[in-house]
Amino acid sequence: MKSRLVYRFMCWYDAHWRRRHGVEKFDELLSFSFEKYAGERRIMNDGSWIEPGDWLAILHFNRECFMNSSANPKDYLRNAFRFRKLLLSSFRQLAQVINANEKFVTVKAFHGVSWIPPHGEKLGFLIERLPDSALNQVRKFYFKILLKVFFPHIATAEKNPIQPHAYWLTRNNLLKNFAPEPADELLIRQ
Repeated sequence: MKSRLVYRFMCWYDAHWRRRHGVEKFDELLSFSFEKYAGERRIMNDGSWIEPGDWLAILHFNRECFMNSSANPKDYLRNAFRFRKLLLSSFRQLAQVINANEKFVTVKAFHGVSWIPPHGEKLGFLIERLPDSALNQVRKFYFKILLKVFFPHIATAEKNPIQPHAYWLTRNNLLKNFAPEPADELLIRQ
């Protein structure tokens, strides 16, 4: 009973937080909010720059797409492959609509913070471990709560301590690594 109440509260809080921050669902896996970059000018891994005032699309995962994940630890690998497939599909779809969708036309880069172990550099992501600040300690605690409430099978199987990482993907790297090749475009149209 107690765990159901916590689960319902977390679902309510998640929905409330998303409404308050203007998070919009993109597809089964990804949602986005949009904000202007407020940090210092920074160089990205493709040589482009993000300047104060540039628009960022903030990445959010939709927890609902994981609800059918098996709690069986033996299915952990299957769930990981499913997540990978959804992620690649989402970014391919994003690369196809980025220049046509008015919400993404001015976006200079995509940014998110996650507890997922760092990987993705080969696909153009710039990944940074976040320092142990007070804000990041709160994030770490919140990620632990999310894991325990929504993904208890992952929380019990988690061997490494949770460490939030910042993920950055520039517009150029999105198109370079996820846009269909011209030959693929011809196959899709036929």
